[in-house]
Amino acid sequence: MSLIGRSINLALALLVCVSVAGTAGATLFYQESVDELDTENSQLRERNERLRQDLQSTRTDLQETRQRLRELNESLSTTRSDVNQVSENLEETEGQLESTEEELASTRQNLRAAQQRAEELQGEVRTLESRTDRLRSEVNSLESTNRDLREERDQLQADVDDLNDEVSELETQLERRNDRIQQLQRENDRLRSDLDAVCAEFDDPPPECS
Repeated sequence: MSLIGRSINLALALLVCVSVAGTAGATLFYQESVDELDTENSQLRERNERLRQDLQSTRTDLQETRQRLRELNESLSTTRSDVNQVSENLEETEGQLESTEEELASTRQNLRAAQQRAEELQGEVRTLESRTDRLRSEVNSLESTNRDLREERDQLQADVDDLNDEVSELETQLERRNDRIQQLQRENDRLRSDLDAVCAEFDDPPPECS
């Protein structure tokens, strides 16, 4: 009878040892998973920080571009004002030319002086027309630059929106990782508690209990 009792005790001890070994293995597995998730979490945080820096740099570039656009718009407004002034001067000059022609018809004695004056006025007209052409060309160039800057601004805004979306996605992934880590930590704590409870049943705990 004593032999049977010792056999049963030995079998129970072996069963408990196997259970403890399995629990310890599971605990190590969960601990390794937590370490891997911690590493991945750190990498995600570093990437998130780099993206935030890129976003700040893009916003700064966008502000500089908008400032440049405002300056170009002011320059364009000034150029248009100059063109209007040139047009007014041209109309005034044409009026003076007509007056000179009327004076030429009424006073043949002043023909030479009037013709010289007319030539001078025509030279001024040509100069003004040339200047007007240059101003028109500059206006066209500024308008083209303005369009290019608008396109660049729109592209930068699209880049900012994309970066915002990526930051939001990374923040969501980070929250999920943190939730998973907390879940694994709770599971690890539960397994350690179970292991401590099993080890408490032994007068001489096995090495896995240390």
